Amino acid sequence: MKSLKSLLIPFIVMLVLVAVAVGVIISNNINNGDDIVSNESVDVFYIDTTTISTIEVLNNEGSGIGFQSYLSNEGIQCWALLEEYATDAEINMNGVSSWVAVLSSFYSSATVGDSNDLGLSEYGLDNPVYTVIITGFDGVEHRIFIGNKTVNESNCYFMVEGDSNIYTITSAKYLYCGYRLIDFLATQILNIDYSNVATLEFIRAEDNLDMITSCEIYETGAPIFTAISPFQIGCSNYFNDLVDNITNLQITSFVELTEDEVNDYGLANPAYSFILTMVDGTSLEINLSNEVNGYFYGTCSTVDGYFQLSSMQMSGLNTSLVMLLDSYLVYYSAYDMSKITGTYGDVSFTYEIDTEDSISSPNAVAMLNLRNVKIFNSNNRSYAAILYESLITISISGVETDVNPSFDPEVTFTYVTKDYHTYELSFVVRDGTSYYVFLDGEYTSFVVPRTQIFHDGGDNTFDYGAWTAYELAEEAIDNAINGTYDRPVEAA
Repeated sequence: MKSLKSLLIPFIVMLVLVAVAVGVIISNNINNGDDIVSNESVDVFYIDTTTISTIEVLNNEGSGIGFQSYLSNEGIQCWALLEEYATDAEINMNGVSSWVAVLSSFYSSATVGDSNDLGLSEYGLDNPVYTVIITGFDGVEHRIFIGNKTVNESNCYFMVEGDSNIYTITSAKYLYCGYRLIDFLATQILNIDYSNVATLEFIRAEDNLDMITSCEIYETGAPIFTAISPFQIGCSNYFNDLVDNITNLQITSFVELTEDEVNDYGLANPAYSFILTMVDGTSLEINLSNEVNGYFYGTCSTVDGYFQLSSMQMSGLNTSLVMLLDSYLVYYSAYDMSKITGTYGDVSFTYEIDTEDSISSPNAVAMLNLRNVKIFNSNNRSYAAILYESLITISISGVETDVNPSFDPEVTFTYVTKDYHTYELSFVVRDGTSYYVFLDGEYTSFVVPRTQIFHDGGDNTFDYGAWTAYELAEEAIDNAINGTYDRPVEAA
């Protein structure tokens, strides 16, 4: 038989282990916020929001946020930032009202105990994380002290001035106490009226683009943007779409960025800038970063702080310059054009037009060097139209602002409208495949492919160079029978 001593030793060890385990459980329960003396729900503090004059929350470093109550003209309670927090930015009134409602009621589900017996430091209440200060219209001030979160973070500790008890409450209160100004800023919808815009400048760092455009309004109210610096040409629908994204920008998310993030995201020297100058002389500037993980970060001169945009909200920022521009150097409908002349070496032509409709309409007059060019092919395609369309759709392929070519044109076209506007386009050889373009003797910064001037499109009558189209029209006049001409099909 085993001795009594040998039986007692394991029993004593077991008791010690049980005691340690119980101690650990008790300790964990205390740290998890379960160190309560009462599970009875207690309405610790409540004040009707309509009786609140001011509410302010300060953190233990002395910074915070606060609002003053006032009545609108309709008698509705509204909130304005206290003077020390004032900003020109618009405040989300519904957001503030919800915040005030949350912090004006403290309904506790448990009482931890009397702070005189428990102490304050263990609960973060010796130097409260947040202090909520509410002053009623009766002048009475109320203070609620928010301490640490419990270990499981579902609750936090709090006390009310004048009550020595420590309570627990949902951590939502802790979260709301941490709100800052950016959490109350209203959604910003710029919604700019184009009729108030005089010029818009678009700056893009990647390709050193700095383009200023004028803004005029169609009778329909739609804007017409025209580049006026460093070159002059109409802007395309791609540019219009880009501007629409900016002028109807919805800023819904505000963020705080460190100095390093500001530099890393390209906001110290913005990747993209839009400067709108209004007809009254005021201006608005929007700066955007490079895209970072699906977002753009930005600033706006009418909004405080930094905002965040999904890349889905902003498209077109990297559209090539050529695509942002109207590619046609001179474009008019036939009913607006009076005459076009052309010169290449010793050869020249004069193309006279008179129509109230299209160049191919029955009543249209189209004379090339005083000869009727209203000749048609078997597909009822007019050589007058082929020539006219080729002359007014000469398209740019590039922009070169850092060169200064000499004015020595190889080809020149002059356009005269019915209201006596004259445009002289001259083409100076750049290389074997392209030309520099001059307008009225001044370099435009544009480049066009040689194929825009010299190109035989064969059966594709929509793909002729301007001078080659002239030669085709002369061929049609010379060989037409009863107003019809088809080019001979070359033998295989």
